[in-house]
Amino acid sequence: MVPLAAGELGYFTATKGAGTTVEVSFGSDSSPSNYAIGYWSIRGLGAPLTMMMCAAQTPFTLFLYDITEDGNGVPGGWTSEYFAAKRDYIQVYQQPLWNLPFCVDREHKHVIVQTNAVFGHLGRACGMLGQTAKETAECEQLLCELYDLRNIMVRYAYGGGETDVGGVIADGKKHFYKLHHWLTLQAGNTKDGKDVVHLVNGTYSAPDFHLYEMADQFEALATANGLEFYDGDEKMTMIQKFKKGFEALPENQLYLTSWLHTELPMNNCMARFGSLPGPNTYVYGESAKDASWRGKGSVYL
Repeated sequence: MVPLAAGELGYFTATKGAGTTVEVSFGSDSSPSNYAIGYWSIRGLGAPLTMMMCAAQTPFTLFLYDITEDGNGVPGGWTSEYFAAKRDYIQVYQQPLWNLPFCVDREHKHVIVQTNAVFGHLGRACGMLGQTAKETAECEQLLCELYDLRNIMVRYAYGGGETDVGGVIADGKKHFYKLHHWLTLQAGNTKDGKDVVHLVNGTYSAPDFHLYEMADQFEALATANGLEFYDGDEKMTMIQKFKKGFEALPENQLYLTSWLHTELPMNNCMARFGSLPGPNTYVYGESAKDASWRGKGSVYL
């Protein structure tokens, strides 16, 4: 199925490139939502975007693209229908920068790519990119800092970076320490002394969701290797309080209790960490039978 062109039964309402299409709605309206997100069928960069949309109760479509073993019998050979679909997307939607994640704005008929650009676009749509110019700038700074933090995990998980887990966590903590101090300043601005569960002005913003996902992944990496992530270091106290408080917020329960959080692996199947739920590690030639999150077709949340 060639991706739908603008004006043909709606703007990017369906594609066979995705193994799973999730419609997330918050009412009885069955018309296509204004937004769609596309990403691999993992948590990764898609998780904080999905979590934000769920918390804001903004209807959206989630296209999940599977990477599978290529069937040639050579360990490490992978394939995906996304690669062929991407060539069509670039041509049909006139978006030469196409990449994952992508965001489809069906109302204005355009596609946004690059992670922080997608965070910015959907953050504005959800009212979660600051209420003033100063707050918006703070959100953008935090999103960049968090992407730098994510890159440490990515380099470890997919190769090309620090391979000692203790070193990976230490590298990550350099960023977490800065975020700890940011949260400490936010706490100083509160009137009631409650624990801080938001990064900007005591309310939801896009970087909240990325910080939650990264704290969850680094905590899981430490636990899986018998290490302490929150090791009594006061520089991490605010991160731990943020994570516990944020995951308890009622607005986050739809996502956190859904299969999108509990059943999708943190990273893709070729990663050395979190390539199966648990987090466990995908074994080529053995784990495909356990990849129940692939190829779900059209589902509703």
